[in-house]
Amino acid sequence: MPLSVAVPLILAWIFPRAVMFVLLAVWLAGVFLLMSGQERRRRKRELEELRQSLQQFFLDVLSHQRHDWMNELQVIFGYARMGKTERVGEIVERVSEDMHRESRIAKLGLPELVFYLMTIKGENREIALRVEVDEDLHYAGSLTLEEEAALVRALRAGMAAYRYSGMAERSMEPALRIVFGEQGGEATLFIETDTDTDDDSEAAPMLHHAVKEALKPCTLPMELIDGGTLIRWKLPV
Repeated sequence: MPLSVAVPLILAWIFPRAVMFVLLAVWLAGVFLLMSGQERRRRKRELEELRQSLQQFFLDVLSHQRHDWMNELQVIFGYARMGKTERVGEIVERVSEDMHRESRIAKLGLPELVFYLMTIKGENREIALRVEVDEDLHYAGSLTLEEEAALVRALRAGMAAYRYSGMAERSMEPALRIVFGEQGGEATLFIETDTDTDDDSEAAPMLHHAVKEALKPCTLPMELIDGGTLIRWKLPV
């Protein structure tokens, strides 16, 4: 019990008079108002810190995206000056495909998962995340908030396990490959390493274990198959 509350209670017990109980009520009301004010200021401070943190995160993401676009433009400009129009066409086609893929990701209908996939470059530049999404995939309403959060944790866990296993360092372009699909009324998410080394036999079990641990609180079916981890869940009818 706080001292500010204990003191008047003790006095009221020692001096049981009506006036003492009135003073006690006034004292407790004052303490309550003081503590309420402190709680409001604490929450306001926490919200402000969260707002600033989110602003900084989005600024970092925008900075990375701007850096990537500037690199692409410089390469296009360089090939254009050298008259290598075929190379310019290849880069434009690749950038166009990236934009279409991001559009398909945005239409998946799982906000938290989409947010993670669209901003992954802002929190990780060491390992690429190569996402493949079929046309017209919509998963809206197929997962609870807890299950969707678990999927994001699973992707983060797989990324971290691969990064800290030492296998990523042995690849020139370390990456994880994620494939979204639909089969037999179920949504499918396949995760595997996508590298230029022969570590797949080691990477698959390691990646599967990390994803499995991250999904433990949920009951989403998963299995180790074809050198990767396949996660499945029912789609709404």
